[in-house]
Amino acid sequence: MDNYSSLVTAIIQDAMIGAPPKKEVVLILGDTPKYLVEHAGFPELPMVITGSVVEKACFDHGIPTSLLKRLPSVLDNPKSVFKSASFHVKGAAVVLTIEVHQSSPIIIPVHPNKQMGRGKFYNVVASVYAKEGSNPEVKWTREGLLLWQK
Repeated sequence: MDNYSSLVTAIIQDAMIGAPPKKEVVLILGDTPKYLVEHAGFPELPMVITGSVVEKACFDHGIPTSLLKRLPSVLDNPKSVFKSASFHVKGAAVVLTIEVHQSSPIIIPVHPNKQMGRGKFYNVVASVYAKEGSNPEVKWTREGLLLWQK
């Protein structure tokens, strides 16, 4: 088991026994995928996720631990990428994965060039959740948000 996968397991096990959230833990997912650099304008920085986002994805959004452990490969093999409609984070993108949870597509909002710690910048996975409701791919494409599609 690789280091990232081991850390995800430890974070989830700690949360299950009531340990304090791991807000400050930064897990490296690897290099930012080329499609985000080339089509969404992301800088070539390491891609990360925090322990608190892992916990929230698992316990609040019901994302299986097995998927969270595979997150680096899930990000490397997306279905499409959309410009975020949110005005809160400039340049954010939403990765639409090929994965589903309870018949809904799993999406991964990503924030570019975010400072974490002292002077270190990363591209950050902000959340992982199943997008319920109408097909987001059709809606977001119609709204002109599509940046890239496999």
